Amino acid sequence: MEKPQPRSQFTLRRLLIVIAAIAAVMALLRATYISFTHVETGENVAQVNWLPDSASSVSYYKSYSFTAYEFDIPEADFVAWSSRNLKPITKPVSIYRYSHMTKPRIDPGPNPSYERLTEILAVSQVEISDGLYYADTQSNGGGVRVAYDRVKQRAYVQTSPR
Repeated sequence: MEKPQPRSQFTLRRLLIVIAAIAAVMALLRATYISFTHVETGENVAQVNWLPDSASSVSYYKSYSFTAYEFDIPEADFVAWSSRNLKPITKPVSIYRYSHMTKPRIDPGPNPSYERLTEILAVSQVEISDGLYYADTQSNGGGVRVAYDRVKQRAYVQTSPR
């Protein structure tokens, strides 16, 4: 009696299914990696399609982990666009600027003056004393911060999912 030949465990159909599944997982991982690492930047862009038409001189840094942008806009247009529960600023507030991620860190050197430290800090943050502000900070440090500087007629937005 002849011994039956063992049947191959992998048929062509199964092999194609496995290859398709691996390709799908790799595509998903690539898309996820790109969404977490992709960065868009712009500085003094005349207009962008994701802000109101009245917004101008737009500077931004957009990524998954940190997004900040600022732009010139009339206060009424900013309030209409914001859809946040903006409150008048009663004491100065600070908000990170787009340049927090785009400009190199500056070493203040030994014993810097207060003026020098303020100048260095202004590269990555702005302090606003007269305007509107909204913050929704999460316990993990992420959240949304929106501010409007009435003196400069400039809006600042900073978000992080952290």
